[in-house]
Amino acid sequence: MREKRRFIRFEIAVKVTYCVQGEVRVEKTGITKDLSAGGMQLFTEEKIQTGSKLDLELFIPEALNPAHLSGIVLWSSEVGDAQKQSYSAGIEFGEIEEDNKNTFLKFLCDLMYKKIGKKVDL
Repeated sequence: MREKRRFIRFEIAVKVTYCVQGEVRVEKTGITKDLSAGGMQLFTEEKIQTGSKLDLELFIPEALNPAHLSGIVLWSSEVGDAQKQSYSAGIEFGEIEEDNKNTFLKFLCDLMYKKIGKKVDL
């Protein structure tokens, strides 16, 4: 089967807070399963409906502030077992705040260099 993704995915757990646009602003928390320049898979305690638009804060390790992004839920499914119900959602990134682009992209570059075994100082 041919890979459809445009960006390399990195399996990494990063804290994310999110709010569903158009609903009462309630901040919820999730953890990434994987992450790329174009999106992420997010584990949550509540199901997020497919098509929902999200405001996201991605807590990048060693960054002073979280990266602020928007995203849309492309798919959502139930995971876990009877004892601990949880959900997984595939989120495609939209806009990223200008102040956060360098931090986010440097984080992804560092992940890439770790994956290929090289370290480059930018």
